Amino acid sequence: MKIEYGSGLGSSDIKLTGNTMVKLLGFSFIGGWVSGALGLGGGSIFNPLFLSMGVPPKVASASGMYMIIFSTGASTMIYIINGMLDISYGMWVGGFCFIGTFLGMHLLNVVMKKLNR
Repeated sequence: MKIEYGSGLGSSDIKLTGNTMVKLLGFSFIGGWVSGALGLGGGSIFNPLFLSMGVPPKVASASGMYMIIFSTGASTMIYIINGMLDISYGMWVGGFCFIGTFLGMHLLNVVMKKLNR
């Protein structure tokens, strides 16, 4: 829609036409398969793709994380349906990760204030 009217386009917007669309769909399929089959994080596949297409690093990282939410959610549901997920163990790990995240963010804020960043 933005391309038709020629307004609202940012310099780093991906124009979903022709070769770009083929490249994006092809790498998304291959990247999803590789990350699922080998257990690689999707960010290691999608972030370089987005960066090569001219997307700013912050947007590339956020977009990669957004896409990974769906594959992680689907994998979790498969494990729950097949009875292969120990919920109590997951709650313990999740709890410690939650606490560690907030402690790490607090420490990061302290360091950033000390460095005036």
